[in-house]
Amino acid sequence: MLKFPTALSMSFLLGLMLAVSCWAELEEKPRDKRQADKLHITLLYESLCPDSRNFMHQLGPVHEELQQYMDIQLVPFGKSRSEQGGAIFHCQHGPAECEGNRVQSCVISSTANQSAQVKFVVCQMFALDSSRADQCASEAGLLTDVDHCADSETGTKLQLQAELVTKSYQPSFIPTIVYNGVFNQQLQDHSLRDFRGTVCHLLRQQNLLPSGSPLCQ
Repeated sequence: MLKFPTALSMSFLLGLMLAVSCWAELEEKPRDKRQADKLHITLLYESLCPDSRNFMHQLGPVHEELQQYMDIQLVPFGKSRSEQGGAIFHCQHGPAECEGNRVQSCVISSTANQSAQVKFVVCQMFALDSSRADQCASEAGLLTDVDHCADSETGTKLQLQAELVTKSYQPSFIPTIVYNGVFNQQLQDHSLRDFRGTVCHLLRQQNLLPSGSPLCQ
C-alpha cells in the first residue's frame, strides 16, 4: 500500500516548481534535435484502463520492430487529477490506479533506455495490480528501488510532471497518442485501430525510412 505524503512543505513546492520548469525545458530541447531523424510519440495512458491495456498489444511489437525510428514518451496519468500540490491524487479507476501510475512513473524515470521502458510498461499493464512491478522491471533488465521511489516525494513529483504533460494535450480519451507534439484526431483514431500502419505512414511522410526498407512493406 502506498503512503502518499499528506503535506508538502513550502520549500518542496518551490523546489518542485523549479524542477518541473527545468524538466520541461530539458525535455523539449533534445526532442527538437531528434525530431529530424525520429518520429516522436507521446503516449498518454493510465495503469488500470482497459483501453490502455488493449493498446499495449500493439505498442509492444511495433516498438520492438521500429524502435530505431521512434522516440517515445510514456506518460502514466490519464484522467487522474491532483489536489493540494500532490498530497492527494484522484484516479479514474480508484486508488489502485493511482498506485499503478505512480509505480510506472518511478520505473520509467529510472532509465533512459526506451526499449526497457516499453518492455516494463507492457509487462506491468497486463498484471492485475502493481505487485508485479519488481518482476516486470527485472524482466526488462532494470534494477530500481520501486517502493522507495513510489513511497517518497520523488513519486509525487513524477506524477505532477505527468499531470502537466497530460493536461497540455487535454485528452478526451485514454489512451491518447500524440505525434511530434501535435494532437491529431484522425491519427488518434487510426492509431487505436492500426498503430503500426499509422507509424509507418508517418515514417514515410517524414522520409525517415531508408529507400527500399522492408520494415513497412
